[in-house]
Amino acid sequence: MISFSIGTSALGVGQRGMDLAGQNIANASTPGYHRQTLNTSTRVSGTMGTGVEATRLTRYDTPPVRTAILAGNSDQSYSASRLDTRQQIEASLGTGDATIGGKLDQLFNDIESLSTRPSDAASRRQVLTSASDLANQFNSVAGSLDQLKFDVGRQANQTVNDVNSLTSQIADLNGRIETILRQGQQANELQDQRDQLVDDLSKKVDVRTVNMDFGVVNVIGRDTALVVSNTATKLAVAGNTSNGLDVTVSGQTTPLSFSGGELGAQLREYNVEIPATRARLDTLAMTAAGQLDKIQATGLGLNGPVTSSVGTRPVADPTQPLATQGLSVPVTSGAMLISMTNLSTQLRQSSIINIDPNTMSLNDVAAAITSGTGGLVQATVDTPQNVLRLTAQAGSSFDFAGRPDSPPKAVFDSPTQNNTDTANLLAGLGVGGMFTGTDAGSLKVRPELTANPDLLATSRTGRSGDASNVERFAAVRDQAVIGGKTLSAEYTDIASSVGVDVQSLGDASSAQAGVLQNLSAQEQSVVGVDVNEELLHLMDYQRMVQGASKFMSAVNTALDSVMNILN
Repeated sequence: MISFSIGTSALGVGQRGMDLAGQNIANASTPGYHRQTLNTSTRVSGTMGTGVEATRLTRYDTPPVRTAILAGNSDQSYSASRLDTRQQIEASLGTGDATIGGKLDQLFNDIESLSTRPSDAASRRQVLTSASDLANQFNSVAGSLDQLKFDVGRQANQTVNDVNSLTSQIADLNGRIETILRQGQQANELQDQRDQLVDDLSKKVDVRTVNMDFGVVNVIGRDTALVVSNTATKLAVAGNTSNGLDVTVSGQTTPLSFSGGELGAQLREYNVEIPATRARLDTLAMTAAGQLDKIQATGLGLNGPVTSSVGTRPVADPTQPLATQGLSVPVTSGAMLISMTNLSTQLRQSSIINIDPNTMSLNDVAAAITSGTGGLVQATVDTPQNVLRLTAQAGSSFDFAGRPDSPPKAVFDSPTQNNTDTANLLAGLGVGGMFTGTDAGSLKVRPELTANPDLLATSRTGRSGDASNVERFAAVRDQAVIGGKTLSAEYTDIASSVGVDVQSLGDASSAQAGVLQNLSAQEQSVVGVDVNEELLHLMDYQRMVQGASKFMSAVNTALDSVMNILN
C-alpha cells in the first residue's frame, strides 16, 4: 500500500534530519566545520505522491570571504612572526646603561677622567676595563643575533616540513573527495577537513585556491602550484652562497619567493633583516675600534717607542692587493710616517711609506716598510696567520707618533703632524691598536694592554704628564664617523630602527587580526552552527517522526478493521 510507503519515507527522512541536527550540534565548536541542512522533495510515482525523500545535504560556504580569510591569514602570520623576531632583537640590545650606547658613554667618560692624570695606573686600568666592557657588550649582542638567526633558520626548516605535510594531506583528501563525488555521493565532512588544512597552510605560506570539478581544490603558491588535484609539490630548504636560505621545489635549484605567512617572514628575517642589523652592528664596532686603534697606534705609552709589534687583523691572501681582502677596517691610499730611535744616542729619524691598497699586497707593504726605513724596521708577513710583523733592528725602536727627527738635544719633542697614518694602515692591519677582532662578535681589548696598562698611549711626546693623545681619544666621542653620525648616534639609530620595526609590525599584526576577526564573523554567520536553531530543527524532525509513527499506527488500525470485516 502507498500509505505504508508514505509513512516509512517520513520516518526515514525524519530520522535522517534528526541525525543531521545532532551532527551539527556535536560539531558546533569544531574548527572548520560547515553546517549542513537536509534538502527534501516529494516522492512521486506516476501521478501520485508516495511520500518524501532526502535529495541531498547542503554544505554552507562563502567562497569570497574564504578567499579573503586565506589572504588575511598569510598577512597576519607574516607580521606576527616578524614581530616576534624583532622583539627578540630589541631585547638583545638591552636597556639603559647595559647597552652598547651606555658602554660607549662610560668609556669616553673614563677617557676624559684620564686626561687629568694620564700617568695614574688606576685611571689607565679603568679605561681599559670600560673598553673591555664595551667589547663584551658588542660580543653579547652579536652572539644573540647569531643565535637568533640560527633559530629562525631552524624554524624555516620546520615550517617547510609542515608545508609538505599539509600539502600531502590536502592532495590525499582531493583524491578521496573526487572519487566519492564521481560516484554520485557527497563528501562534506572530507571537504571540511581539506578546507581546514588549506586554512592552516595559508598561515605558513601565501596561497590562493582554484576550485575544480568534482570538489577538487588546487592550491597555488606565489611561484608554483603546491597542490594539483591529488599531487603535492614537495619543497626543500638549502643554504646559498650568500649565507642565506633558499626554498626550492625538491630536486630543483631555482629559489621560490614567499611574500607572506610564517615562511615568508622567516626567510625575510634570515636572509635580509637579521644580517642587515648585524652588518650595522659590525660597522659600528669596527668603526669605533678603528678610530681608537689609530689613535693608540700613533701615540706613546709610558714606556715610549717599541721594538716589535704584530698585527691582529689578517688578510686572506698576502699576495693580492689589500683593497680585495675585505678588511674590516679599510686601508685607503695615503702615507704612513714611521720614526726610528737609536736607543743609545736617542737620535730619531723618520721615513714616509706611501700606501696604495689598490696595487699593494701585504707582502708589498712589508717590503716597502723594510726598504723605506733602510732596514731599521724589518717588516715581515707571519704565515699562515697572514698578519704583519714589525721588528726593530737591534739597538733601535720605532713609533708612529710623528715626533720630529732630532739631534741629541731633545728627546721629547711635540709631533710635527697630527695624522701620521693617512692610509689607515695600522688600524686596518691591527698593528699597535687598542682592540683586536674583525667584527662585533670577535672584538676584544688587545691582551698586551690588559696585562700592562702602561702601554695605553696617553701621550705623543713620551712625557708621563702629557695627555695630548688622551685628548685625541676623547675627541672621537663627538666626531661624525658613520654616515654623518657619531658612534653613540649610530647606535641610537640602530636601536631606534629596530624599535620602529617592532611598533609598525605590532600595529600591522593587530590591525590584521581585527580584519580576520571580522571576516571570520562574516563566515561564521553563514557556515557556523547556531545551536538554538538546530534544536528547533531537531524538534521539527522529532514531530515529523512522531507524526509518521501515528500515521503508520492509524493505517495499521484501519487495515486491521478492514481485515476483521472481511473475515
